[in-house]
Amino acid sequence: MQFNLSNKQPENKNEKPVEWVRWYESVNNDEVFTITADRISFKDENKAFYIIDEENNVGTSVFAAHHPNAKFTDATPHGIRLANAIGRCFDLEGDITAAELCEAVNGREESPIVKAEKTDKGILWTIG
Repeated sequence: MQFNLSNKQPENKNEKPVEWVRWYESVNNDEVFTITADRISFKDENKAFYIIDEENNVGTSVFAAHHPNAKFTDATPHGIRLANAIGRCFDLEGDITAAELCEAVNGREESPIVKAEKTDKGILWTIG
């Protein structure tokens, strides 16, 4: 097999890499975290949603399973709470796959805002 390689840079060579932020640090410091969900995906191997705000080149991850060293394994994982928020926002019910949840968010003309905020009962995830 022979390859014809080029050292030419892609058209988007000036595009900045995504800065990954920890949503929970904002919630702990400011009591609220918001991100525009221009793109959302789910990776089964990590059991995590990945949300990208393309305009600001910012991304975050929200895990749907507890870390093996998690302190509070009785609580609902934040990825599950995010999935429920997506369902509430887009009137989804029943058995839904992660791909269908992502499709519901990604299929919008206007990117929704994902918000996590401290309440007196814990952290509430909303989309709007």
